[in-house]
Amino acid sequence: MLNLAEKYADNSQKSDTPNGANNQMQFRLLELEKVKPNPDQPRKIFDKQALEELAQSIRENGVLQPILVRQQGDCYQIVSGERRYRASRLAGLKYIPAVIRKLSEEQTLLAGLIENIQRQDLNPVEEARTLKDILLNFGLTHDQLAERVGRSRSSLTNRLRLLQLPYDVQLLIIEGKISAGHAKMLAGMKDPIEIKTWARRIIKEQLSVYETEKQIAQSKRNLLENLNKKGKKSKMSSDLHVRAVEENLQELLGAKVRIRQGKSKGRIEIEFYDRSDLERVVESMVSMYL
Repeated sequence: MLNLAEKYADNSQKSDTPNGANNQMQFRLLELEKVKPNPDQPRKIFDKQALEELAQSIRENGVLQPILVRQQGDCYQIVSGERRYRASRLAGLKYIPAVIRKLSEEQTLLAGLIENIQRQDLNPVEEARTLKDILLNFGLTHDQLAERVGRSRSSLTNRLRLLQLPYDVQLLIIEGKISAGHAKMLAGMKDPIEIKTWARRIIKEQLSVYETEKQIAQSKRNLLENLNKKGKKSKMSSDLHVRAVEENLQELLGAKVRIRQGKSKGRIEIEFYDRSDLERVVESMVSMYL
């Protein structure tokens, strides 16, 4: 039985060949030594425990679903099924069942992406990076790519926006400390310090997506209410922004922060208690931008 990635590859070939002919599909047992992973494989992280569990299943039952490969010289590059390939190596197998097809670079990348998306194996950042690579390398529009991967255009665009998040926040998403739902809300913010502050709050307070959305909305309402209480909106907006930045810096640095604004220039004051506290503050500042 073909999985969704293999069906995509099959349909792509039929649309690119005369009269819908399937172009040289073969089923064979391949030597594992001749099978090579795809360096552009979207999925970069493989859970060791899950791989060992799959390897144990393969030892007992064999590989129940063939991997999909394309021939490259004397070897075969994996299009989909790298997890089965890795588990087979762990299980000590010398051969693996495979479906061999002639696929273009675009078909190979899309088939691997689709398999991982449908199985929810990719973390959101890996998926976004792969989508971006496809857009850049193959000249597809957002609408065309969304159709090929079975997503709405807005869903695809929202996923790509994750790449605009600060790198350390992206790492939190990759590590599973922040969910895709949280990440979507963070991607809607523009201030990197605000994004990092909310990311840390989500983890520290173990906020659900609903609770995070509620707190962000309340924070915005509070700012508007404070703005409406003052007559001078532009000055109040500026003051509110300064206070918000102060609060964000205080939470990130764990120290009291004051921003002093003058007519032509300003300064930031950070309090510390002793030399060791100063070193801690400096280390926190450095880590914010690594």
